[in-house]
Amino acid sequence: MAYFSLSILFEAFEAKTKISRKAYEHRIVLVQFPAKPDKATLIEYCKQHLTEEPYQTADGSLDFWQVSKIIDCFELVEEVPENIHTPLEVYSRYFADDFDSTREEILEKYFSDYVYEDQEND
Repeated sequence: MAYFSLSILFEAFEAKTKISRKAYEHRIVLVQFPAKPDKATLIEYCKQHLTEEPYQTADGSLDFWQVSKIIDCFELVEEVPENIHTPLEVYSRYFADDFDSTREEILEKYFSDYVYEDQEND
């Protein structure tokens, strides 16, 4: 099994209406696969392992975060101790200054150089 770093954009949604809160977070998650996963495998993995329960916000609404875009997936070349439980979040950045931005605006502003899902499969 090989370790991969999965770079993902999460988006917050209001639980009742499923309307975007236009709040975004970038996370890097350590995952394990036997070989580099294809797009469909990554999407299924995210659905199974990277979902979160809704929580109550300060304004009283129930919100939840879900994967909005897979940005990158790359194999780690460093040795990793075999006792690491995956998925393991190793980085998180909340875009606090970008309220009311669309997902496309966030992707263009912070990730214009690479978006994994949008690459053509060879």
